[in-house]
Amino acid sequence: MKDRIQIRQMTPADAEGVYRTSSEAIPATDEERQQVRNRSAEEVERRKQRYLHLLEHGQRGAWVAADGDRIAGVALALVREGVWILSLFAVDERYRNHGLGRELLDRALLYAEGCRGAMIASSSHPAAMRRYALAGFALQPTLMAGGKVRRDSLPAGLRTREGVEGDLQLVAEVDRLVRGAAHGTDLEFMLRTGLHLLVVDDASGMGYAVVWNGSPALLAATTPETAIDLLWSCLAESSGEPVEVPWITGSQNWAVPVVLSAGLSLSPAGPICVRGELGPLTPYLPSGPFL
Repeated sequence: MKDRIQIRQMTPADAEGVYRTSSEAIPATDEERQQVRNRSAEEVERRKQRYLHLLEHGQRGAWVAADGDRIAGVALALVREGVWILSLFAVDERYRNHGLGRELLDRALLYAEGCRGAMIASSSHPAAMRRYALAGFALQPTLMAGGKVRRDSLPAGLRTREGVEGDLQLVAEVDRLVRGAAHGTDLEFMLRTGLHLLVVDDASGMGYAVVWNGSPALLAATTPETAIDLLWSCLAESSGEPVEVPWITGSQNWAVPVVLSAGLSLSPAGPICVRGELGPLTPYLPSGPFL
């Protein structure tokens, strides 16, 4: 089987195949598979556009394994201000146990040469966690909170305001303090594709959150108190549909009382994997694809 597979750099024409393979390979439970089936056409298109965005802003980190017209595996990585991020990694189940995942990850890791730090938001799949650990990453266990927000739990007097274009410099400053590098073009992509920005900037601290239907897609702040206000402000935007607060590491205990007070349930999730020199990574709720 491996003899007929070509490891090559991704092209724009691969976006459909990358979506299909990652959607089939990554979900580990029936619930996750059902979530994939329930995605709206808008969400599917947004994911394909994300792959094209990563290709445009980091072609050297975009690799696929092709078996003719079929995408058997994919690894998409990005580098921003000296920090390497693995944005997507998936291997079709039919092509596993042949060294394909290792080869794809090795190609993507070549893009990390010269970077001072690296991060991965891992699934809970045992093979993925093993591969990242063997690549020299430290695995930080996480929790995910999910459910419907209790509206009567929402506090008054939150310091958060709507973000504007002029706040992008503040966002970059917070990113550099918290994670060691700004998101740059990736944050701009998130805001272009339907997410929006919340900001806190006062004498008590500064921070921001990127929100999607009441769920924080990304959050970083200089103080826990600021992060708490931002998280509550995200949850306040929910409209009765379930929300998710993912990637709660042990360093984000400030978030736990918030999600419990809001009526959300906690469950184990995949780890955040880190390597090299990064920021303190707290207060911080990363984006899965952009960290």
